[in-house]
Amino acid sequence: MTTHVVSGLNAVQVVGNRPDPTVAMPVGEIAERLGTALSSTSRLCGELEELELLERGKAYGTYRLGRRAIQLSGRAAAPFARSVRYALTLVAALTGETACLAAPSAHGMRVVASVESVWTLRAQAKVGELVDDARRAIVRAARPDDGGPEARHVESTVGMCVEIAVPVVSSTGQCVAVLAARLPVSRAAKGVPQARRLLDEARRLLERNVADEPDRPNVASGQTAGPEGSPPGLDAALRIMWHLSAGRDSLAGIASATGLRPDRTRRLLDSCGRAGVVRQSPDGLEFEVSWAVHGWHRAATVPMILEKGQPLVAEAANETGVCAFITVMNGMRSLTLVEELQSVGEGLGMTPWLGRLAPIIGSDGGPTLVSDFEAGELRRVLPTRHPPAQVEVFMRRFARAGRDGVLSMKSIDELGIISISAPVRDSSNSVAAAACLVSSSDYIKPRARELEDVTRRLGARVSRLIGAPDATR
Repeated sequence: MTTHVVSGLNAVQVVGNRPDPTVAMPVGEIAERLGTALSSTSRLCGELEELELLERGKAYGTYRLGRRAIQLSGRAAAPFARSVRYALTLVAALTGETACLAAPSAHGMRVVASVESVWTLRAQAKVGELVDDARRAIVRAARPDDGGPEARHVESTVGMCVEIAVPVVSSTGQCVAVLAARLPVSRAAKGVPQARRLLDEARRLLERNVADEPDRPNVASGQTAGPEGSPPGLDAALRIMWHLSAGRDSLAGIASATGLRPDRTRRLLDSCGRAGVVRQSPDGLEFEVSWAVHGWHRAATVPMILEKGQPLVAEAANETGVCAFITVMNGMRSLTLVEELQSVGEGLGMTPWLGRLAPIIGSDGGPTLVSDFEAGELRRVLPTRHPPAQVEVFMRRFARAGRDGVLSMKSIDELGIISISAPVRDSSNSVAAAACLVSSSDYIKPRARELEDVTRRLGARVSRLIGAPDATR
């Protein structure tokens, strides 16, 4: 049974540890990656589908990451999500280069979060990327003999890319993740010293967050214990991981919360550890979900918005007669993922923004997209090219967006346009996107309250589709 549990958790990782885990994967490819027979892998994937760790693709015999796995990933990342986002944004915004966070996984280091450079020529770091080249700084920084808490920085040059990495160490001395900056060799002379300083600051911020994490999950035992009886191995393993996704706990605490016998809990924890999805403290007294799991929901969020957001955006636009959009952050810019354009008055039209980037200051969803930041943090990472008056207007709107959960505002750059935005939250309860309604001022002003309600509903509906916490069972 322990082998079956390890195989099942490895199958979830084969599907989930990709830049787009929502792309359906043939069961034959999963079997090849696992080194298991096609028939047994097919049965295993069917079992994982029942647990919602995988779900069937449109094509026969294909699977993609399931809703429960996405929720588990976000729930485990939630205590660190805000500080991870700020740490990476800080490094990327002030260096202009790519910043990423990688976590130990079964076969190397897995990129679990990233903010990419705004330059045309840039070093890339995609969520889901496996870093297994022993020469790379990210790999070396995670090794106690090469990186670890004693090492200030580890650097590497592979090909045309320079990588600077620092370990993020827990209070127990474990390397839970590695922070890194990547940049082309051509910009290294100036970029490397700056990246070192900012990585040190970002690491301190994350390590404070890790140290402040509660020692015990803040959940009642009945929330994870499930029905009476002895559940099958994968079901029981999911109970354990779901419990630990709320915070680290001891063997006795896990057994009590999940309703499993302590001896069985121990065996299942060993299986989860062999699969690389649960980590044990050096003293063996506590367990936690590996940070490698955090990347699943981040990699899935934008593809799910693209896949599932369009019908909801079209419905909101048709209901109100105004233009509707969903935008996400791309560095300190917004990127329009989904749009539905409507008439804005006879003889007038709205320029399409689908797939286009806009500065955060001036974008329709800008203040909402950054509403998870603290005011001081936001001022630090805002581009310096904007006039102070525009920055102050933006900061006031940012405060209103965070306070009210919806924001109506006139365009900074253009007269005659009003936008309304509300947050879209992912499974970590972080702001992942902004739902926006936009039209002429004459059309929106008389209906402001009604359109704000529609925008809130649109944001909430998209949030549920991508696994926001109020959708968990």
